[in-house]
Amino acid sequence: MKIYAREVVDAHDLAVAVSSVEWDISHRAKRRAGALYHADGQPERIQIARRHFDNSGWLAVASTVRHELIHAHLVTTGEGSGHGETFKRFAETLDTSVHCERFTEPKYWVRCDDCGREIARYRKSKLVKQADQYRCGDCGGRFSVVSGGAELSG
Repeated sequence: MKIYAREVVDAHDLAVAVSSVEWDISHRAKRRAGALYHADGQPERIQIARRHFDNSGWLAVASTVRHELIHAHLVTTGEGSGHGETFKRFAETLDTSVHCERFTEPKYWVRCDDCGREIARYRKSKLVKQADQYRCGDCGGRFSVVSGGAELSG
């Protein structure tokens, strides 16, 4: 990954010192394909999910490396770390997505009874445990929890 990252940084003149960034593989991550850890305006570590590689292959992981390098560049240059307009411009140039495809199936789906909006959840969060106490941000409807295609009660 580090060799590929150097090639990307050189090809696109990104302000990332690849050799000073730690690279590692997460064997636990289920929801995020990659993550940039930074402090005081400096990228410290880029982590890639092992499940992402296992389920999606090298081309998807290469895209995630480019995605995380954009974050590292923006942090280094003081342009923030989010997925704003600057990030989107870089993502287009580096042929990567702004958000990654889901590569692990969620354990729960929370669905709006009115508009059908679905929200993936991988753990039994407050939203999953108390869906009836939350409202849909799109239409204000009530939520139900669905898992494996069957509605769950309380």
